[in-house]
Amino acid sequence: MEDYLAERVNRARTLLVAQQLDAVIATSSSNFYYFTGVHIEPHERLLAFILPRQGDPVILAPKLHEEEFAGISIEARFWSDGQDTTELLGTVLPKEGNISVDSSWPSKSLLSLMAHRPNLRFVDSATTLSHLRLRKDARELCLLREAGVLTDRVMANVIGDIRVGMTELDVVERLKHFWRQEGVYELAFAPIVGVGANGAMPHHQPDATRIQPMDTVVIDMGGIWKHYLSDMTRTIVVGEVAQPVREAYSIVKQAQLAGMAAVKPGVPIGAIDVAARTIISDAGYGRYFNNRTGHGVGMEIHEEPYAYGENATVLEEGMVFSVEPGIYIPGGFGIRIEDVVIVTEDGCESMYQFTKELLTV
Repeated sequence: MEDYLAERVNRARTLLVAQQLDAVIATSSSNFYYFTGVHIEPHERLLAFILPRQGDPVILAPKLHEEEFAGISIEARFWSDGQDTTELLGTVLPKEGNISVDSSWPSKSLLSLMAHRPNLRFVDSATTLSHLRLRKDARELCLLREAGVLTDRVMANVIGDIRVGMTELDVVERLKHFWRQEGVYELAFAPIVGVGANGAMPHHQPDATRIQPMDTVVIDMGGIWKHYLSDMTRTIVVGEVAQPVREAYSIVKQAQLAGMAAVKPGVPIGAIDVAARTIISDAGYGRYFNNRTGHGVGMEIHEEPYAYGENATVLEEGMVFSVEPGIYIPGGFGIRIEDVVIVTEDGCESMYQFTKELLTV
């Protein structure tokens, strides 16, 4: 087993001991990859990494993936279609005890396992799998930084390509083209391109709306690099900048910088939301900032921790999340600026270097 994988297993086992749990079951593609270094999309089939508090871990996987585990030092047991997979899973678990179950596992599978192992007690994986992935290790941070370099280039290229008359969908196609040039063929999420009033909808689905002079264009996009994701938003203006847009952009930029400045170990993540939201509210735009300030980014585009005012999760070095305040004027325009940051010893590091100055094309 690679050293970094062994370290993750050791950290997980320490949590099991501290929380008096007898095993943890990782079934999502991301959690399975975290421990094994093998990435598989099993769809409806059972794929599981089982780590007992005592003893060696075990992998359960569909037989059709057997060759993908060649050379893996972890014991792997393969099953064929038609087998009762939850019964098989039950055979590698203790007969009694407390089991942490992947929160992403379908409830029907858990109910079946409960029927096979009625003397087990199950808890979700918030204190085990989610807790482990909150702090990225050195290898994860390296991959996230590499993804950031690619994201900077793609954003620069697509903004330099935007012209009056293009549709939102045209911009999406150009984004895909520039990502392919970087060797990335799978995006972190469906890109958001919001022109003019469409930008006031934070999760607008791009359509045939054409870019006109003086339009704002919100571009929210990211790619997947070696299973780690990026997520950047910039807002530009086509041609002349209207004064209300210039004012709103300046406020959002101040809020985003204030949110980033508030990041440091020991601070509750809710304070980042408060710092950004206060700037926007004090400027009179509070009712136009209607989303949380950020979310964790790693192997999933939305994961722990989440930056909203009431979240008391204390920041630790190595946590990674977005800072993305915005102003959204219904029927008018939207402004959003987003970076993903890494919590450092005394502050934070942005994974992106692309300018946050107001750009016009």
